[in-house]
Amino acid sequence: MGDKYLSRAMLETFYQPWIDLVNKGVGVHCGECGCWNKTPHDVFLAWFKDVLDILSSNGIGFALWEFVGSFGILDSGRTDVTYEDWYGHKLDRKLLNLMMKA
Repeated sequence: MGDKYLSRAMLETFYQPWIDLVNKGVGVHCGECGCWNKTPHDVFLAWFKDVLDILSSNGIGFALWEFVGSFGILDSGRTDVTYEDWYGHKLDRKLLNLMMKA
């Protein structure tokens, strides 16, 4: 989306077709959530907080793109994260905490 600002309202509009399906009784799962690891961490967390809230508040399941790797909670390679050691891996605790709230 380049330099386009993704407001909460814009995200809600984007997900509306899937929300409509849920409201008709169809099970919906967003199986590839995440964000490019070069996106500033604070921007990613703010955007992802909105996405996860929209999904979870509408009964839509979700999964992070990957557990370990550039889109994951572990070893993402982000340069602007204060990592926590987790059994030899670099844990993004802020992302994990955000996902645990969803």
